[in-house]
Amino acid sequence: MILIFYAFAREAAAFKRRLEGRSALGIDGLRGFRARLGATEIAGVATGLGTRRAAETTRRALQSLAPVDLVIATGLAGALSEELQPGDLVLADRLILDRERPGLAPAMIAIAPADLARFTAALRAQRIKFATGAILTAAQILNDGGAKRGARARTGALAVDMESAAVAAEAHRCGLRFACVRAVLDTVDEEIVGAELAGPDGEVRPLAAAGFVLRNPAAAIGLARMMRSLNRAAAALAAALEALSRASG
Repeated sequence: MILIFYAFAREAAAFKRRLEGRSALGIDGLRGFRARLGATEIAGVATGLGTRRAAETTRRALQSLAPVDLVIATGLAGALSEELQPGDLVLADRLILDRERPGLAPAMIAIAPADLARFTAALRAQRIKFATGAILTAAQILNDGGAKRGARARTGALAVDMESAAVAAEAHRCGLRFACVRAVLDTVDEEIVGAELAGPDGEVRPLAAAGFVLRNPAAAIGLARMMRSLNRAAAALAAALEALSRASG
C-alpha cells in the first residue's frame, strides 16, 4: 500500500480522479479515501494544518493501515526561492522542521539517496518538470516576502509547508520509505490572501470566505488568483503522484 498525506481534500482532488475503485477511508477519526492505481492500493489521509495534527494523524494512520510500502507527503507549498512559480513542483531531498521555540536548531530528515534517485527517475520518465531541494516545515504560515526570504536565508530551503517534516518523522520512526513532493501556490514575494480563512482541518468555510470578501472587496482579485494557482498546483501534483505511485507499486 502507498499511503499519501495531504492537509486538505482539494490538494489531492485531481489525483483522486485518476484512481479506480474510490471509497471512503472508513477509519473512525481519520478523513480520506481508499482507491487503486492499477494493481497498487492507495490510501489518502487528510492531516489538517500544522505539525501537531500531522504527526498525530500520521501515527494513527500508520497503526491502522499497515502494511505500508511507501509514505508520501504532498500538497501545496509556498516558494522560498525566486525561481519558483505557482504550479512548479519541488521534490524534497530533505525535510527541515523549524522548531516553535526560538533558539532551537531546526531538525532535519534526509531522504535516502537510493530512494531519491528512484523518485527522480520516476518523474523524469514522465517528463515532469521539478526542482529538488530542501522543504521547510514551519510552525506558522509565512504570508509575506520578508518572512519567506528570512526562512530561505536561515535554512536554505526551496519551499515551505506546515506538515511534511512531521509526516517524515513518523515514517522514519517506523522504518518506512518516504517521499515528499509539493506544488507551489505562491511566489516568494506574494502575500497569501485570506490565509486566516482556513480552519484547523485546512478547509475554507464558504460563509467565512463570503464575509472576508464583503469586508475586503479588493481581496477578491487576490483570492481569484490564488484559486487559479491552486488548480494549477493540484494538476501538477496529480501527475507527480501518479508517476511516483506507479514506480513504487
